[in-house]
Amino acid sequence: MVKHLRYLLFILLLSACTKDVVTDYNSAVNYKNYKTYEFAPFSTTQVTTLDDNRIKNAITTQLYTKGLTGVEKNGDLLVRHSIIEQSDFQSYGTTFGFGYRHRSVGVAYSTPTQIKELRYGKMIVELIDTKTNNIIWRSTSQRKLTETMTPSSRKTFIDTQINEMFKEYPPHQ
Repeated sequence: MVKHLRYLLFILLLSACTKDVVTDYNSAVNYKNYKTYEFAPFSTTQVTTLDDNRIKNAITTQLYTKGLTGVEKNGDLLVRHSIIEQSDFQSYGTTFGFGYRHRSVGVAYSTPTQIKELRYGKMIVELIDTKTNNIIWRSTSQRKLTETMTPSSRKTFIDTQINEMFKEYPPHQ
């Protein structure tokens, strides 16, 4: 019993250490040189969603607290954000099983397994140097923005994740 508790405690400890966001950046860049930013324009075929506006507002707040100023044109940085749609598959229902042990055999059958697709989005924010047109900083949310969230929970989720993304910006060099 104690052995099982150790494994459970170890698993809980590992899950507590996982990060909500993953950030990558160019360590050769002097981030103090950037004073202004602008948002990347959306293409005319791309639909702007409510979540896009929530993300843009959250990014604006974070960059303001970092001392950057938003401009319409000719910013030092171009901010590009997106929501990448992904899905997981969850199976449920009954299954077939077979097992054996010394001097005994067991067989089990259950009704067909059904599969349900769970769709979600992952947020990505990129900062691009407008002079070199290179991505200098990128952060990806590891948590899932789901379709079933209410508008207020979506806003809270987005604000929290964007805050986590920019917590270490500018990177320590």
